[in-house]
Amino acid sequence: MFLLFINELAELLESMGITVKLFADDIKAYVRVVGNCDADRLQYALELWASWIDTWQLTISVEKCCIMNIGHLCLPVR
Repeated sequence: MFLLFINELAELLESMGITVKLFADDIKAYVRVVGNCDADRLQYALELWASWIDTWQLTISVEKCCIMNIGHLCLPVR
């Protein structure tokens, strides 16, 4: 049953150009950010993700979340 929920989220994020990998009840989302436009797209995707979580009354395991930055480009946090 959970797959019905998580597949919808994966499709939503992929429609925004976010690469998504699923494993059991975990999801990994990543995107190449090379400018402010990409950063804005990622931020919007995260906001949709949060809205989706609220809609389905699910929770995020914050202690399992992380961000990995590969490269030298640093964009300001909004």
